[in-house]
Amino acid sequence: MNIAESIKKKREEYDLDQKELAQRAGISTSLMCAIEKGYKYPSLLATIAMADALHCSLDELLGRKVG
Repeated sequence: MNIAESIKKKREEYDLDQKELAQRAGISTSLMCAIEKGYKYPSLLATIAMADALHCSLDELLGRKVG
């Protein structure tokens, strides 16, 4: 699973639309859309903000299994 798919899956688990997650993470809705379509990669700060908004770790958000 790539970063775009992981972010979308986690966002949908919390029943948020792109606009809501973008607002919570402090990024534009158009950037959120581009990230989920795989056109752009989020900055580290934006990724941290999304993880915080989704109440998960960066590893979880990125679909990374640890251990």
